[in-house]
Amino acid sequence: MPTAFYTVASASHAPFRSAICRPKPAPIPSDQQKANRQARADKQAQIDAEISQLFNHIKATADQLAERFDMKVRYFLDIIFQGGAHMIKHQEVINPYNAWKHKKGEPGEYRADELHDLHFVEYQQLTEEQKQEMCDWFSEERAQNMVLRRDTPRGRIQDFSNTVRNLKMIMNGACQHVGADGFFCLFRNNSDFFISPEWHFSRKELEDYMPVATRKAWDTGEVGLKLEAFAIAGCDTTSMSCLYIYSEIF
Repeated sequence: MPTAFYTVASASHAPFRSAICRPKPAPIPSDQQKANRQARADKQAQIDAEISQLFNHIKATADQLAERFDMKVRYFLDIIFQGGAHMIKHQEVINPYNAWKHKKGEPGEYRADELHDLHFVEYQQLTEEQKQEMCDWFSEERAQNMVLRRDTPRGRIQDFSNTVRNLKMIMNGACQHVGADGFFCLFRNNSDFFISPEWHFSRKELEDYMPVATRKAWDTGEVGLKLEAFAIAGCDTTSMSCLYIYSEIF
């Protein structure tokens, strides 16, 4: 087991830094605290009044539109209050011609300009129903081929190291503030990247007690490597690949 833990800055999280020791601020007099509370209450009351006035105006406008177009008031209220969500999550309209080119270019034998020269006349002869069917097909095709982004090996190492750091902070906090002890071992379960297993005991005495608890010789580093090999092999106790992977490590 290494005597020190070496970590790399995370790609997706900002590095943690120790809090800077600052002098305790001077206490605020009780009269000033009372004045501050009253100022906050007055400000909140003004905000509530303005929001109430705005909502009443929106409700009156929705009532007028509902009466004018002979529709329910809820329809216009939903457009007003949920319109922002539609703007944030914009649904791209599928172009029938792009769907057509994708269909014709599936074998990958022609460039985009060559597909245009070969099939544009054929596309012009399609009916509106056929174009809509092509758009529906392309939408289903794109949904089926949608995959999640996989991080690069370096990015995985950075996130692994940051996860270890976060777990240490959580466990140390639980030990100091709650009165809970424990340990963890974090290791990879695939061979797409390489990083050694990471152990952390809230107390050094816990690691020293492991040989007594297991009634066997205990080597923290070796146990971590065996767990890693077992996970990479698919957690299959009957798989001989566990022994092979473990032998490759050494």
